[in-house]
Amino acid sequence: MESRGVKDWAADHPKAKMMAAKRAAIVAAAREAFLRDGYSGASMEAIAQAADVSIMTLYRHAESKDELFAAVIEGACHPDEREQQDRLDGVLKKPLVEILTFVGVMFQERLNGTTTTSLLRVVMTEVRRFPHLGQLAYEGLIGSHLDAMDEFLSGRPELGRLDPDQRRRLGGRFFNRLIGLDGYRVLLGLPSASATEMQDRARLAAEETMSAAALD
Repeated sequence: MESRGVKDWAADHPKAKMMAAKRAAIVAAAREAFLRDGYSGASMEAIAQAADVSIMTLYRHAESKDELFAAVIEGACHPDEREQQDRLDGVLKKPLVEILTFVGVMFQERLNGTTTTSLLRVVMTEVRRFPHLGQLAYEGLIGSHLDAMDEFLSGRPELGRLDPDQRRRLGGRFFNRLIGLDGYRVLLGLPSASATEMQDRARLAAEETMSAAALD
């Protein structure tokens, strides 16, 4: 999936590995800066220094602080973990309802994760001064999942008769079903849903999505 913020580099680029390492360092430094100093307090110069890159290198990867913030938000919800990817690759061989259940649990874990919650608190604190942060956060948290789900569902033969609008609505219903009151609890510093509750909610959302697909 294409990143909404910091640039990715093609795998066949002669300096791809070096660029990827610098990208990771920049996103990590930006994340720490936003969590520590807030959006308004974080500076491109301080982020470049923390990432041990020149300011020109930083701007080569991201043209603005908004792009960095978008990359940090998206990175919190789409961590590049080999173990998790291996699990997902295995699940993709199973029936669609099992795949959706797995994705549903993963989505809830990411949305209620410590880093995501902390970044949302940054947005809530500064959104009155910087209203566009709300849209950036929504696109990174929800929009990116909707795009990924739409791309995945478009390749499923079970849903081949659905048109793009129907498919997009189906993905929206699925994720909407997964966002419970525990999201507010987490933002308030209270315990999240249990693993069992997340699993049950994901299974129900998957089954409802399959039923809705049959009716559309």
